[in-house]
Amino acid sequence: MKNFLSAIIIWCTCLALANAEELVKDVTAVDIAPVEVGKHVATNMDAMSMILSLFMVLAVIFVSAIVLKRFQGVRHSINGLKVVTSMHLGAKEKLVVVQAGKQQLLLGVTAHQITLIETLDEPLVPNQESSADFSQSFAKLLKQKAIKTYDKKK
Repeated sequence: MKNFLSAIIIWCTCLALANAEELVKDVTAVDIAPVEVGKHVATNMDAMSMILSLFMVLAVIFVSAIVLKRFQGVRHSINGLKVVTSMHLGAKEKLVVVQAGKQQLLLGVTAHQITLIETLDEPLVPNQESSADFSQSFAKLLKQKAIKTYDKKK
């Protein structure tokens, strides 16, 4: 079977090469046109629009990174530890409520340290956010921003 397939492949290759030789003989020096690299790009897009396109792509990446950082809906549970909720206080500071077994701990988290603020007597009910709720919270945020913008124009 392998020999048969090899013979067919060799035969097709020889046939293609024979046709290629005939085509090359038909081409004359007059038929060959000079290649113009970038001819179509120059007519459709100038340098300013390329730079603007680059900045738009960078802006989309930057905004996506901010949105993903702000709306981290994934809550991990590892070996009995679970982040119940968190609240950002600044660029690198936040308060976090962690479920450790049956206790809930209020932690202050900075760039350099984590401090136990209090052990909560009454446990907080964890938010049951899922990835489907992300679209709703994002829509709510956009609606709030639109209302603020509309109110500023009045």
